[in-house]
Amino acid sequence: MSAYALIPALPLAAFLFLALGGRRLGEAGIHRVGIFSVGTAFALSLAAFAGVARDGLIEIPLYRLIEAGGLVVDAGLYIDQLAVLLLPLVTGVSFIVHVYSSRYMTGDPRYRRFFAVMALFTAAMAMLVMSDNLLVTYMCWEVMGICSYLLISHWAARPAAGRAATKAFLVNAVADVGLGFGVVLAFATYGTLDIPELLERAAAMDGRTLAFLGLEIERNTLIALCLLSGAMGKSAQVPMHVWLPHAMEAPTPVSALIHAATMVNAGPFLLVRLAPLVILSPPAMGAIAAVGAVTALYGALVSLTQSDIKKLLAYSTVSQIGFMIFTCGVGAFGAAIFHLLAHGFLKGFLFLSTGDALNAASGHGHGGPAGRPARVVGLAMGALPLACVAAVVLFAGPYERIWVAQPFPSARAAFWCVALATVFFTAAYVFRGIVSLFGQSVGEGVSARPRLLSIAHLPGLALAGAAIGALLLGAWSAFSGFLAPVTGSAAGEPRPTDLPLSLAAALATAVAGWGWAWYRHAKPPAVPLAARPWARTAYVLLLNKLYFDELHEALAVNPVLRLSRWLWLRVEGIGEGTAHGAAKATVRGAGWLWSGLDQPATDSALRGFDRAAEGTGNALERAGPRTLRHHLAIIVCIMAAAIGWGYFLAG
Repeated sequence: MSAYALIPALPLAAFLFLALGGRRLGEAGIHRVGIFSVGTAFALSLAAFAGVARDGLIEIPLYRLIEAGGLVVDAGLYIDQLAVLLLPLVTGVSFIVHVYSSRYMTGDPRYRRFFAVMALFTAAMAMLVMSDNLLVTYMCWEVMGICSYLLISHWAARPAAGRAATKAFLVNAVADVGLGFGVVLAFATYGTLDIPELLERAAAMDGRTLAFLGLEIERNTLIALCLLSGAMGKSAQVPMHVWLPHAMEAPTPVSALIHAATMVNAGPFLLVRLAPLVILSPPAMGAIAAVGAVTALYGALVSLTQSDIKKLLAYSTVSQIGFMIFTCGVGAFGAAIFHLLAHGFLKGFLFLSTGDALNAASGHGHGGPAGRPARVVGLAMGALPLACVAAVVLFAGPYERIWVAQPFPSARAAFWCVALATVFFTAAYVFRGIVSLFGQSVGEGVSARPRLLSIAHLPGLALAGAAIGALLLGAWSAFSGFLAPVTGSAAGEPRPTDLPLSLAAALATAVAGWGWAWYRHAKPPAVPLAARPWARTAYVLLLNKLYFDELHEALAVNPVLRLSRWLWLRVEGIGEGTAHGAAKATVRGAGWLWSGLDQPATDSALRGFDRAAEGTGNALERAGPRTLRHHLAIIVCIMAAAIGWGYFLAG
């Protein structure tokens, strides 16, 4: 067996060791186990990159998971160009987060549990990237959802953390139902769950339809839409984005891991991994592009109204991942991966540095009234070159070929509209963020007013900008050629384009966004349309995130609770003893599992809870729909419906 199999195996071994046998280790021993395992996995990821670049695809069969009739599931590793680009991001950022956490989480009562779950999170994402089987990918996908719940609720004494973790788990669970249907339908269509074999057979199945509720739907289209459903949940796409801003209740290292290396990157990766199948369905491609474009613009607009720095970064992630999904929808899979890598490393740095800044200022990054315009002139001038970075990258960097490589005029027009809107709002956001964060006090007795623009800094900034631009332009050809075997050839041959004109238009849009933000800051009463009722209404709507949370409560949560209450009343007299027995067994099993992940102090509390649960027969009946019986009944009903629906689609 190849040493590359240790990339997911080492973090998994660290999880098992810390969860089951690391009770006697001190904090130093605990974080050394996690850091060593993930650091070694990072080194092996770099070796895998060199091996694939030199020798090409690496396939490593592991073992047979399932063999039942026609269903054969072989777990193996499929290390191709896409995998080796993602693995250094996953393991590298996770390694940095582990090192950072060794100090950030010092003294935490659940120190061992935290590092154990972080190692499992890393192992699941690494295995998802390397898996050669769609069912194994789906299993890792679900393990990541469980890990996100455990990490977001790490500080469970805070009610907000518990609510955020529950929301993240439920939203992802609902979206993952669609992905599960996609796995079932893929096996029913192609007779295999092996990803390389499935992609080879995809073209032959083009045009095959499935009878669904009296309609004929193309199978590839339905599978691609199911993949989009899973990507919408994990990557926080509208309207499944509501969990990500609330996930900021997690410790800062968890936020960095979720936003930079795992979770949100899983959606674009899944679409690119199955790109040869997805691109066969124009309706699905249109749906993917529409979801991504709406999410990109929504995240950028909402971020303009946020005053909490971590929420602002969260909606920035929503916007950037939306842009990646959008590029997948128009066939620019290589650009999506390039964007994903750049965004992952940058967002990891931003979250970790923000955590240090907030600890130093003893605050949460809430902005207040801005200072006088005279005090922020230097900051505004420093924000101007930063506001132009998005324009330069999108129109003179690796994305430049996208504007002319697509054969469909509508795709090119959509790219221009979304990209220019992104440039405009990014410029406004950068100005507002710099002036708000550095133009005033950020904590009691702490003032942050650095000089972002200085004559001495200009030569260094110019040299750095030229070097980065040359690196991007030089690396793009090699990058796109390296990734071509995975994504396939371009949809159309690049056509001649007037790059200076395109770049000039983008820079003009960036300066316009910066100027609008400056004018709005300097003379708020004079801003055009600011006093109009509809403008105030739009601001309130964006400040409240278009009330998506309230809509979820009204349209999904409350109806499900009412249905659950009705079902509980119907099954109240059925299976009384069985329900109580199942409840006791569940509590005992949960106590046993938790004892391996938590501190010894928790064991006595769990045993007390176990004893209390045994004598709560009458109390459970009075507790109404919040009892364990109620939840068990609902879970059984939902699982039965899901299994039946899956068999219906497979038939």
